[in-house]
Amino acid sequence: RPPISYARGLLRGIVSYIREHRPWSLYLSEHNRGDKPPGWLAHWNGHGIIARIENVFIAEALRGLNVPMVDVSAARLIPSLPWFETDDGAIAHLAAEHLLERGFKQFAFAGDERFNWSNWRCEHFQNCIRAAGCSCFIYRPTRGSDLDDEEQVDDLAQWITGLPKPAGIMSCYDFRGQQVLDACRRTGVAVPEEVAVIGVDNDDMLCELSDPPLSSVIPNTHRTGYEAAKLLDLERGHFYKKM
Repeated sequence: RPPISYARGLLRGIVSYIREHRPWSLYLSEHNRGDKPPGWLAHWNGHGIIARIENVFIAEALRGLNVPMVDVSAARLIPSLPWFETDDGAIAHLAAEHLLERGFKQFAFAGDERFNWSNWRCEHFQNCIRAAGCSCFIYRPTRGSDLDDEEQVDDLAQWITGLPKPAGIMSCYDFRGQQVLDACRRTGVAVPEEVAVIGVDNDDMLCELSDPPLSSVIPNTHRTGYEAAKLLDLERGHFYKKM
């Protein structure tokens, strides 16, 4: 499930760059993470692409296009492309610092192993916690990633039950954080007395719908989108100079 607020932050940054520098005619095609590329892409006559290349279908379609591109996905399915992404190390450090300041001695990370950004946040969070002399437990789904939402919450509940408490948990993004809070409620684990939870993205709707409201790290998606547009502008200059 893609973090919608993250994508909107990227778009706001791209728009800011365009307004400050040059008028681009911007075409936005909305699709889900696993969708195949739109049919029109093969015949599109554009001059540059900023893409979140999240699956092999999108990657293959873009490989066939002779236009400058910038990737804003952590998946890195076309490693040769210029790339710009948020600083997952800084995000994890802020989450760890928040939980450490609240006096927790036991920590855990609830991520999604399918995604590089989650794995990177997990690694950085572990390093921060270990540097503070504490231990960090990692959520591993008991049946892989093929779980629906209800099964996922039940699986998280089983994991949380076995954690030493009180514990501070970083979730890889806000949707996972909301699931962790749901799992705590199902098992009668008190939040924040027994388990404190922090997510990532500061998705207003998800954070407010959570019970209790979810604390969340705010990534600088505006800057990421702005810098991606700036990088595309630079790539376009190099590209058309060669032609």
